[in-house]
Amino acid sequence: MNILLTNASGIYAGGEFFVFSLASELSRRGHSVNVACAPSNLLAQKCRDAGIRVFPIDFPANGRLFHFIRVLTDILRRHQIDIIHTNTNYDRTAGAFAAARMNIPHVSNIHSFHSIQHNLTQFVRNRYCTRHFIVDGVCVRDLLMNKDGISPEKISVVYLGLEPDRKNDEPRQQDVLRKELSIPRDAIVLGNVARLVPFKGHEILLQSFAEIQKDFPDTRLLLVGDGELRDELQSIAIQLGIAEKIIFAGFRDDLESLYSIMDIYIHPSVEGGGETFPFAVLQALRHELPVVVTRVGDVWAMVDEGKNGFIVPDRDVAAISQAVRRLIADRDLRNRMGESSRKILLERFTLSLMVDNIERIYRSVAAKKG
Repeated sequence: MNILLTNASGIYAGGEFFVFSLASELSRRGHSVNVACAPSNLLAQKCRDAGIRVFPIDFPANGRLFHFIRVLTDILRRHQIDIIHTNTNYDRTAGAFAAARMNIPHVSNIHSFHSIQHNLTQFVRNRYCTRHFIVDGVCVRDLLMNKDGISPEKISVVYLGLEPDRKNDEPRQQDVLRKELSIPRDAIVLGNVARLVPFKGHEILLQSFAEIQKDFPDTRLLLVGDGELRDELQSIAIQLGIAEKIIFAGFRDDLESLYSIMDIYIHPSVEGGGETFPFAVLQALRHELPVVVTRVGDVWAMVDEGKNGFIVPDRDVAAISQAVRRLIADRDLRNRMGESSRKILLERFTLSLMVDNIERIYRSVAAKKG
């Protein structure tokens, strides 16, 4: 098939990683894949480096919708696209109407736990111009059905997946990275990878880490990511007296190496921000890490309670710190849970399984008349 994947985001995070992973695997399977995204986004460069055709489009946050419908319609027509697969709100609307003009299937991924219907334009888009919705979790499927009135026949839950064999655990490189980040070689490293935004729960994590420090003062907390809360979180760390034990690594594109120096992964997201099924937790599973996560969105689906980690209520400092303390104190438990994490990834959440499901959806919508 000749497929156009679109993404209107100005940042490179989980949704953009999804587009790149999907584009790469579809290309390996013999499809002709094209990506439309902002030229300044890291996604564009990654696609070009992988030999994937990029259509650079500076999608705005809003406005000029008819212009971008025409832009996408022109791409669909000139390059004889068979299916358009959109991934963020703005390109979802422009892509849906462009697909309707060309009478080709429009499929859209919903990556966050939010309603996607707030006006008449979106109602028409969802009801008449989108053949199928792919969602990252059961929670999103139920929201689209119950709040947005979208037919369940038009929605499929497809959990995200990772290529399982891309690990980077070479001991010498780990030593170099620990030295770069000023982490003692024998220190237990608690890790988190996420944008520094409110719904990721970093303030709760810092409070939990302050409690953990009382019993395990040699541990370190590695925070990978950047965002609007960085200065505020650094101030909170100073107030809690734990600033010297926290590494704010900022945005990094060497996540494989960073996960390899973690001992325990913590994902403390809170309800209300749209968290659904973060790649960050899957990365932890791939690197054989025990995980402590909050019961938010479909994050729970990646954790078998007591087998590869612990699921705790969101905003519960005591529950997070208690679960992490248990893991710090028991190396054998960490190792057993880490091994289970990787088994769960291999059984349920590989890139191959994800793309198998998406290909089936493509074939199904392509076989139906508009």
